Parts: sequence; C-alpha cells; structure tokens
Amino acid sequence: MSLTIATCKHKITEIEGEQVCKDCGRVLGYNEVASINDKNSHNIGMFGFSEYYFIASKMAKNLNLPQFAIQTIIQTSIKLRKKNISKKHAMLFATIYACRIHEIPRLLEDIFLELENSSGKKVRRSEKSLLRSLNKISKKINEEKFSISSLNKYHYHQAYLAKIQNVITQEAGDEYFETIRTRSHKLLRNIHTDASSSAKEAILNSTTSIMKPKIREILA
Repeated sequence: MSLTIATCKHKITEIEGEQVCKDCGRVLGYNEVASINDKNSHNIGMFGFSEYYFIASKMAKNLNLPQFAIQTIIQTSIKLRKKNISKKHAMLFATIYACRIHEIPRLLEDIFLELENSSGKKVRRSEKSLLRSLNKISKKINEEKFSISSLNKYHYHQAYLAKIQNVITQEAGDEYFETIRTRSHKLLRNIHTDASSSAKEAILNSTTSIMKPKIREILA
C-alpha cells in the first residue's frame, strides 16, 4: 500500500490584507502593515520576501525595533524595489521611514551601520552623506507619502538617550537615567545650535563629571 500526499499548488488571492490560497485556505503572507495597536495580533508572512525579512529582523534586533516596524520596513522596501531602487538603498530608506512614521528615535548613522553589518561590512558614513543619498532616493520615488522630514533637536535628544540608556542604567541605575532625561530636556529648550549638537550639549551638561567622558565617547 502506497501513501500519496496531495500538495496544494496554492491559488493566491488577497483577503483583507492577507495572501490566502483559494483552494486550501492557508494564509501565506500579509500585505498590510500592522499598526502599533495591532502589533501583538499580526505575524509577518514569509511568502515571497524572506530575503527582506532576514535583513530587516536582524537590523531590528540590533536597533531594538518593535515587530510592527519590521513589517513596515519589509513592505516599504518591496515597494521601493519596484521603483528600481537598489535593495540596499531600499532597506536603508525603508528603515529610516519606519522609524519616522512610528516615532522611534534612531540615528541615520546607526541605521546605516546596522545595514552594513548585516552584510558583513563595517563602513561608516556621515549624516550629511546619508542625507544626500536619501535625497537622491526621494527624487527617484517622487511620492509625498514616502517623504522623510528633517530631524529636530528633540528627536536627536531621544535618539541619543536611547544610545546611552543601557550604560547609564547599568552603572548608575534607572533613577539617574531619568534624572538626566528630564534635566536635559529642560536645558534643551534654551540651546539653539544645530539640532544634533544641541541635543548632545543638553545631555552632557546634565551628566556628572565621572560619567561625562564615557557618554561623550558614545555620542561622538
């Protein structure tokens, strides 16, 4: 007696953002990006974009990004690739875009470095250089919904705090980190240099002389 296993060839249709087989009913993937409130009820479908998922999930882990941001990165990357944007530039733009629309404070340089690390490289680029690349990509896309606005000093403030949080909490505790956060936020209102420098200055001026050298090194 032989055993025959019937394999469904999957006739795919889209139902409310899901890629579903019309014959067997299996959910093969997702087209919609989950909102923040839906992050616990959506999983990323692997159908058709495993290469994007691998890079996005690795970057998200190192940048400490939530699940819904990974979905945004994947979906945006796929859309950009259809506009003849290279995969690397698509992933870079999509990650920055995801961080902006979900209000996740991350720096351009850190995002680019993680993208390079995911491919085994360790190349650093300045913020100005990255902004030029983003502008070129934006011109190719030419869609308002994919626009990335300039960062203000409060975004930099949150991003820099995210970079130093682990060091401060490990060495001085959560309460001291909260003190730095609130004190530097108040100082930031009265500092009017460029956005990045203002945020760094506010944080450093709120840090003790013992911690300041290490914090300055991290924020360099």
